[in-house]
Amino acid sequence: MIPVTGGHVDLSLLHPRFKERLNHFFADGRIANKVKVVSACRSYAAQKWLYDRYKAGKGNLAANPDWLRPDGFFRGSFHQEQPDGFSYAVDLRITKWNGISQKSVTEVARRYGIRPTVRGEWWHFQPRDADGWFPCNAYPDTKQADAKTDWDQITLAVTGVGRRIALSPLRRGSRGDDVRVVQNRLNALDFNCGNPDGVFGRKTRRAVKGLQRACLLVVDGVVGANSWVAMWKPEVPNGL
Repeated sequence: MIPVTGGHVDLSLLHPRFKERLNHFFADGRIANKVKVVSACRSYAAQKWLYDRYKAGKGNLAANPDWLRPDGFFRGSFHQEQPDGFSYAVDLRITKWNGISQKSVTEVARRYGIRPTVRGEWWHFQPRDADGWFPCNAYPDTKQADAKTDWDQITLAVTGVGRRIALSPLRRGSRGDDVRVVQNRLNALDFNCGNPDGVFGRKTRRAVKGLQRACLLVVDGVVGANSWVAMWKPEVPNGL
């Protein structure tokens, strides 16, 4: 279990191999109950919202989500969802200082293949850089290959969700994995609905309305068959 400082911390997009390393790290007796994750993943929409605020002079410095970093692997913020669908960064916070220091946290993390990668930010940790994964010496790392996109499985999953939505549309108050799928897709399309928590609340309804408005659908905030299709083919109809 990866401990977080609050419900706003999104772990859903972390690469599975990174999650495995974090689980081992937080189970270490030197770390357990003393350190938590204060910031993790950001969808494209969340990163763009931060960037737009920064450009408008209303927020802190934030990376352009479309910027291809010089390393050739990462785009925008290290925290944001990368083109492969995963995020590779977390920020740590020491919540109990008895017997632990920033240096100690860093030394333990390195054994689990998690390193600080941003100069001046001891709390920012990643499991890899543009050249590959950092070595893990604390346990037998799975050394699994970077996750490949299984388009056949994705197609089957998307089709299954679409069938369920056609029979029972999602609306405010709906809950479950299908809602989380919708939220992730909306975030990827830059209709920001916040942390994909599987709860269809106010932000998700607002994001759905934004999609419907952009695609010239009935704007009711309900995800039915038409809105579901528009999420995967979000084009305005020809001739309009």
